[in-house]
Amino acid sequence: MSETKTRDPRGNLRDDKEAIALMDYPDSTEEIPTLDFAPYLEDRPGGLDAVAAKLREISKTVGFFYLKNHGIPQSVIDGAFAETRRFHGLPDSEKNKVLWLDRAGLKVGYQGIGQDGDYRKKANVNIVPDTKPNNYAKFVITREQSETSLTNLWPEGLPGFRENVLAYHQAIEGVALKFLPLWCRSLNLPLDYFDRSFDTPHLQLALLHYPPQKEVGNRQYGIAPHTDNAMMTFLAQANIPGLAVEMPSGHWRAVDIIPGTLLVNTGNSIVQWTNEEYLSTKHRVINTNTVDRYSIPVFFGPSDDTVIEVLPTCRSPMRPALYEPITYGDLRRWYFGRPAK
Repeated sequence: MSETKTRDPRGNLRDDKEAIALMDYPDSTEEIPTLDFAPYLEDRPGGLDAVAAKLREISKTVGFFYLKNHGIPQSVIDGAFAETRRFHGLPDSEKNKVLWLDRAGLKVGYQGIGQDGDYRKKANVNIVPDTKPNNYAKFVITREQSETSLTNLWPEGLPGFRENVLAYHQAIEGVALKFLPLWCRSLNLPLDYFDRSFDTPHLQLALLHYPPQKEVGNRQYGIAPHTDNAMMTFLAQANIPGLAVEMPSGHWRAVDIIPGTLLVNTGNSIVQWTNEEYLSTKHRVINTNTVDRYSIPVFFGPSDDTVIEVLPTCRSPMRPALYEPITYGDLRRWYFGRPAK
């Protein structure tokens, strides 16, 4: 990739004790806003414009929000968390039968605690250099291509696991696609502008397990400070906190858990599309609790061959494009430290 502001859309890599202390010991009380989806979903008069305007404000200032009235039944979310606990409670010998591998350029399967050290050395995801391997385990699936597809790996001996995880995955896809007209309206584009870019969207789901971490510091994290690379991330949290995000002041805030909401953030793709009008906000996880933490992020982006090019409403002679066009697939490969196609 050429000139690379994508390394960190909100600033340069920082390796100083003060900056790292802000990440490790969050002290901000700034508000993480809430976006109410109901006026748009229910097609209330002016609902699309009002929700799009709020989305624009959030994306320019914070980059994180609670999404309420999203329309996903709580039973579907609870089912996904039940499967998360069930999978991570298996013996290692069973989880290792679906070990992390590359399927058609996408990583799927299981990766155990502390097993991402080599990847982090190569990746452009890092904000804090020289962090230790992340203190979490994950089971990852991507969008199934057909009923008989071999896209994903699935554990044996867990009746209902595949069905319940896919039910949540597909529910998030439905919500994510409903956001496309909102993004268009927020950016003064035709409401169908993004449709062709999401014919086969990137939709990666991870069942995450963070064991307790007794000490804070020494560059050990559940997941180290980073920005996401997709267009959006939808995060379901159980009842155990641990996530912290950077706020507009530069201080970090510990994220509360609000029942009935999803936590959503924007990623590097939207930063490049909007010529840095919208944010990709830094965040990290440290589980300082005495019990395990579970969460389920779903990363939503365009089709692999979509060209991410600064949008016409976000550039002008007075504000030229800050980024060269790049396919979403190559942007992902750059992010993970892999060669472009």
